[in-house]
Parts: sequence; structure tokens; C-alpha cells
Amino acid sequence: MLLKDSLQKYWHWLGLALLSALIGVTAFLAPSRVSHLELEREALVAEERILTRLSEDPQVVLDALTVPGAAPQLSEIFEEAGYATRVLRYELYDAQGRLVFTSGQAGLDLSDVVDVMQSPVQDGPAVGLYSGHADDGPAHFALLRLPIDLSANARGTLDVYLDQSDQANVLSGYFGLIAIVTLVLLGIGVTTPVAFAWMRSQERLQAQEQVRYLQSHDALTGLANRRAFADSLGEAITRMKRENTHIAVICLDIDKFKEINDSSDHGGGDQVLREMGSRIKATLRGRDVIARLGADEFAIALVDITNLGDVMAFMNRLVTALRLPFEVNGKEMLLTTSVGIALAPADGDTAATVLRHATIALSRAKGDGGQRMCFFEESMDKALQRRRTVEHELRLALGREEFEVVYQPQYNLASEEQCGSEALIRWHHPVHGKIAPGHFISVAEETGLIVPIGEWVLRRACFDAVTWPEHLTVAVNLSPAQFRDSDIAETVADILHETGLPAQRLELEITENLLINDTEEVLSKLNRLRELGVKIAMDDFGTGYSSLSYLARFPFSKIKIDRQFIRNMTRDPAMRAIVKTIIALGKSLDVTITAEGVETPEQAQMLRKFGCSQVQGFLYGHPEAAEKHAKQKPASGGKITPIRGRRSSAA
Repeated sequence: MLLKDSLQKYWHWLGLALLSALIGVTAFLAPSRVSHLELEREALVAEERILTRLSEDPQVVLDALTVPGAAPQLSEIFEEAGYATRVLRYELYDAQGRLVFTSGQAGLDLSDVVDVMQSPVQDGPAVGLYSGHADDGPAHFALLRLPIDLSANARGTLDVYLDQSDQANVLSGYFGLIAIVTLVLLGIGVTTPVAFAWMRSQERLQAQEQVRYLQSHDALTGLANRRAFADSLGEAITRMKRENTHIAVICLDIDKFKEINDSSDHGGGDQVLREMGSRIKATLRGRDVIARLGADEFAIALVDITNLGDVMAFMNRLVTALRLPFEVNGKEMLLTTSVGIALAPADGDTAATVLRHATIALSRAKGDGGQRMCFFEESMDKALQRRRTVEHELRLALGREEFEVVYQPQYNLASEEQCGSEALIRWHHPVHGKIAPGHFISVAEETGLIVPIGEWVLRRACFDAVTWPEHLTVAVNLSPAQFRDSDIAETVADILHETGLPAQRLELEITENLLINDTEEVLSKLNRLRELGVKIAMDDFGTGYSSLSYLARFPFSKIKIDRQFIRNMTRDPAMRAIVKTIIALGKSLDVTITAEGVETPEQAQMLRKFGCSQVQGFLYGHPEAAEKHAKQKPASGGKITPIRGRRSSAA
């Protein structure tokens, strides 16, 4: 079966080999055979010409047979036939076969007869071809056996030895050249497809080798990839169990790599990753393993360790190596990293488990602000499981319509009338009941679910606000992810058109964190929103990376003071000074200032004294559903419940 499969697979190569062998054998044998035939033909021609001369002068032959001493006259016959110089010798025999006369060389070796060709006429002439062996003799000669039958008394046989060395040499050179040319052409014809086939096979082998390499290596850094790392780690864990040692799996991530990548273009980011991989690799021992798991995340397996000191010794080497500046596009740059560590077998006895736990520890290190090292703890895994559960439930909640939008009123301090409301999302879980935004908004941000959730809140708020008095606005928070992952201006325009809410009644709240990265792109999108007619408010002012340049570059409609300043301003002079300064800044820029989290009359009185424009907080009303919120408006659409009335109900 194996032979049959091989023949089916390589039959064309086998056919080519057989054809080449046939042509090669023919190239060697055919010239020899053709030369032999040509010598035979030449000998037959000589035989015919000599016989013709003998028949024209029978007296010479008769004298040679009957008159003693007359046989040498036969040389005249050969001379007249044109073979005088080529006749090596001739022998004359009588009718009884007795030798009558011998002329010329007598030492010709007749043992190597090539062929004897008998004349078609019985007892007629015959030709024998011979190859000479003597060093001083002819290389090739022919024996022409000519019968003589002139009369009853003049019968016999004339044997003529004819030299064919020159003819044989000419034929050998001619056909040898033909054989060489044939073999050269054959070689070209055979080696060309063989060479192409070999080249293609080499290319195929190189391609297969490249595919195998890419399957196990990272193309950018040349390090092992996640798959190869898992295989190597699995082998190391098997050896660990046998030798009773330990393994430390370390996951490392570059802090704020996106900012580095964006500021130095992608070529600079690739340069950083290659240099990072080289530096980490230089700190490893012989059997340790390093891999790039993806993006800016690297994994390291310290094998055959005996105690925690080995891990800390490596970390010291690593910190020393990574502390040096990285040169990117001619500029020096200092990088920081976050590190997560899991130990085997304490944190798992399989490659997948240990690597997953190291990744969880890395997430904790990054979540704690980065530039730190975290060892895996069981509580981290439980927290991750809870986070994944929340993510899964969030996806279901979108389809099951478990979300609700509630509204917290905003009041004008001067007129003590409601001027608008802020839309806030609530989640009514079928099992766990009401879930506060603080428990799921961060998960929605990280998973990208905030984009569809935010769009749903925006649409719901606009639908509800259409039923309110025309002077009331609705404020909706926008996530940075909505700016990154969608055309927010187009989305807002579509929702306004769909709901019929005037653009000037919609207020979009953003945080300072949105302006840190991609400032130009964000400002471009904010300007497009302003062109629609909607208002833009900066939420939680003072808690992020506050920069007055943001206020100069983009004219915000409103600045909202974060609740932590309002909560502490009555007892902390520093906080009070900050609030007063922000309000004064808003006045100078002609920007509305809204204080969040106002819960006591003292806070309201102080804000009124500072000249704050608007307030919102539990002192003036808790977030309520759209139905309850709508009932608060008067039938005439004029006055809204004043602040004093709201205070008593909120108490």
C-alpha cells in the first residue's frame, strides 16, 4: 500500500528518470552500433569494388592461382580499386583451402571478431570486422573473404585484410560528439525541471518553517508567543512535579503604553517593545522562559526556583535593567511597568491556571495605579469572577430592559426655581434588586458596554424631557468610550431628530479625563456637538487633571463643582477657598457654575454668598423616576416647586 501511494505521488519523477536512463543508454550504445554499421557498409563497398576489378581482369587471378610467383600481381587489382594503401595483407587459398600465397602483415589477431556478414549468395563473399590489439597494429580492420570461381582448375578464395582505423576514428569522433551533445541536452532537460522542483521544495520548506516559527514566536520581538509559552510552561510544571521545585510566572505590562505609542508614532512603540523584550531576556537564566503575550504584555517563567528569594533576586535584576532610559526616535524616555506574579504549585499546578492567576495579579497592579508589583491572592480571583458575572449580567440587562433613568433636579439659587434635571441610570436586577451605578459603570467602561448603555440613556432622557416644560433642560453624562468608539455628534443629532427635543434643552456632561488623551480629536467632536446647539458641561471639575487651558481652548457652557469640595467646604478653609475660586472663575468666563451634592442649608447659604448659579443635591430632591418627575410641573407650565418647598419634602 505504501509503495502504491509512493508511485501515485511520484510517478512523474519515476517516468522522467526512466526516460533519462533510456536516452542515456541510447546515447552511449547507438553511436557504437551506427559506427559498426557504417564500417560494414564501407567494407561491403570495398568488397564490391575489388570483386568488380577481379572480374574485369580474370587473368591476373588465374595466374595467381596457377602460376607460381604470380600472386603478388594481385596488388595491382587493389591499387586499381583504390585500396592499395589500406590493404594490410591478402591471402590466396586454392580450391582445397590450402594457403597459396600470403602478402603483408602476418601478425593480425583475428580472435576479436565483431561481426561476420555473409553474402546472400550461398558460398558467396563474406565480411568480418575486427578490432586490433597490437600496439603497432591497426585499431580496426575488415576481413574480405572473396570466392574465386573462374574454371574447374581456377577456384579458390582470396582473403583481403582492409585497414579501417581512420574510418573508425572519424566515426568515433563524430558520433562521440553527437553523444556528448545528446547527454548535455539531456542533462539540461533533466536538471532544469529538477532544479525548479528543488527550488520550489526549498521555498515550500522555508514557508513551512516560517509558518511554524510564526505559530510559536512573536513576529515583532522574536520572543515566544502565548501558545509557545503555555507549552514550555506546561513542560516546566511537569518537571517541577518530578523534581519537587517551584515556578514563578510573572506578567509584566508597560504603564500608559498607549500614550507612549501615540506620542512617538507606532514605529516608536514597536521600538520600545523590542528593546523591552531584549532587556528582560538579558536578565533571565538559562532555562527561564520569556514570551510576548500581546500588545505591551510580557510573560516570564522562572523555573527550578527553591524559594522566594530567587524571585526577588530576579525582580532586582529586572528593575535595574528597565530603569535605564529607552531611546525612541532620538529621544530618551523613562518607562514604568506593572507586574503580577503567581507561584506554582501554590497558586496552581497547570500552565493555564498559573498564567491566569499571574494575569489577575497584573490587573490588580494596574488597577491600583500601576508602577507596582502584586502577588496573586485568592481574593483577586473571586473579585474577577464577580466582575465577569457583572459583565455577563449587563449584557443580559440590555436585552431585558432592566435599566431605568431617574432624574435629579437642578435649581437656580437666585430665583429658587427648577431649571433642569440630571439623568441618572439605575439597574433593577431581577434577583439582586436595585444596583447602584458605582457597582457596574466601571465594568461597562472597561468592556465597552457603556457605549450602547450610554446611547440608551441619552435616547430615554430626550424622550422624557420632551414632556417637560420648555424651559427645563436635561443633562446626560457621556463616557470617554462614547467619544472613542462612535461618532457621538451623529448619534446625538439622530436622537434629537428622533425624539423632537430642541438641541438647546440638551446638556452633555463630560469629565476632565476625556481631555487628557487625543485632545485635538476630542475638541473637534465637542465643537461639532456645539454646532448642533447642545450645551457642554465639564463635570466633577477639580478632581481630575484640571487644566485652565481646557477652558481656554473650548468654551464650556457649564462647570460642575464636584461634591467632595461642597461636602467639606463648611469645615475646611482650603476647600472653601477652592469652591470660591471656581465660582469666581466661572463668572469671569461667563460660564454657569453648578454645585453638586448640596445636602445642608449651610452649604446652600455659603454657595449663595459666593454667587453660585445653580445647585443640585439631596437638599433639593432625590433622583426620581420620569413619571414622578413629570408630576412636579404645574399645569400652566410656569412655576416649578420652589427650593423651600423641596427642602421640606427632601427632609
